[in-house]
Amino acid sequence: MCIFYSYIYNDSKYSLGMTLKSSVVILIVLVVLSITSLQSCVNNNEEDLYGIKPCDTSNVTWESKIRAIMQQNCVMCHGPNVAQNGVRLDIYESEMIVVNDGRLRGVVNHLQGYSKMPKNRGKLPECELKLINIWLDNGAPEF
Repeated sequence: MCIFYSYIYNDSKYSLGMTLKSSVVILIVLVVLSITSLQSCVNNNEEDLYGIKPCDTSNVTWESKIRAIMQQNCVMCHGPNVAQNGVRLDIYESEMIVVNDGRLRGVVNHLQGYSKMPKNRGKLPECELKLINIWLDNGAPEF
């Protein structure tokens, strides 16, 4: 009987030792995985993940931001070569005509009662609309 008990006792110590070793190994693996996964999230932002640059709404003027938006989206129909409906959006002074009569805000935001611009396209990207509206809200400064 003593021999049998000794065998069970020794066997349970072996099992207990393996269980502790296994638990320690599992714990170490979990800690390493946790640290690795946290490190992988460090640079997760829209620009890194999707190529979307943050919308810089500081210093919104015609020269700093609005002219480039108009060049990219409007001047092909409202520029020096073609001025649809007599509207030119390539120079500040001409732009101010549609700013002062409210047309610019209406057309770019697709407000009821205004033609939707850019024509035959969807609304401008959210950041560009935000910049235009900030510019208009601030009195449409040139510089």
